[in-house]
Amino acid sequence: MDQLVLDASVMAKLFLDEEGSDKAIELKDRHVKGEIEIMAPSLLKYELINALKSKRFSKNQIKDALEVVRDYGFSVVDPEDAVFDEAIELVSDYNISSYDASYVALAKGLETEMCTADQKLLDKIPKLKFVKHLKEF
Repeated sequence: MDQLVLDASVMAKLFLDEEGSDKAIELKDRHVKGEIEIMAPSLLKYELINALKSKRFSKNQIKDALEVVRDYGFSVVDPEDAVFDEAIELVSDYNISSYDASYVALAKGLETEMCTADQKLLDKIPKLKFVKHLKEF
């Protein structure tokens, strides 16, 4: 089964009605059917809390969203030291946040693609062809 790293910008679209939400739901459905395995570093949950809070979700709605992430069986992993080492390299080389770098480093370490809806991130890392915009999936 193919693995795919999704960042928080894509995961949040599962709970928001905005451009790209249909694509995010399509990826989630493929995961549920066993066609792909969706992966993310453990900080995803913290970023999802922030994203949903900024969209004025209530405490209970945010808790429900985190339960959905768990119930769908997304593989939320604690990165190993090699991922942190790679994240440090990415932060230094591309001037991206450590949060963004953690997703990129995980995908690189797994030798798989990463999906994001963050165009600003993509603009900073054009050489990293394994990181793609949600609309490409």
